[in-house]
Amino acid sequence: MASFVRQLNMYGFRKVVHIEQGGLVKPERDDTEFQHPCFLRGQEQLLENIKRKVTSVSTLKSEDIKIRQDSVTKLLTDVQLMKGKQECMDSKLLAMKHENEALWREVASLRQKHAQQQKVVNKLIQFLISLVQSNRIL
Repeated sequence: MASFVRQLNMYGFRKVVHIEQGGLVKPERDDTEFQHPCFLRGQEQLLENIKRKVTSVSTLKSEDIKIRQDSVTKLLTDVQLMKGKQECMDSKLLAMKHENEALWREVASLRQKHAQQQKVVNKLIQFLISLVQSNRIL
């Protein structure tokens, strides 16, 4: 039934909605009525005017097509611009990652040097303390 209704709609037939069918209560009758201005009893000459609807693409005006082409062109330009910005951001991010890794290596190296210098300072302090204590004994 649904396929038949779709076919009727494709040829311009419209469902007739009666007053009793417009409510929330299911009507007593379960029949459906369709109408078309060229489908009238006794007027066979009008039947040749019933034609399948043309698709909406062919009914577009050239102005609409030009507007859509302009929109598509602008959209493509915007996408290309965004793509360029994205590539720039990607390269900057990669450079920052490399710089960050180098900084962490430098921090590790400086920590190691600091620890070595701290050991030397501690040894110097111990040496000075031992000198002071040995001078007191004498």
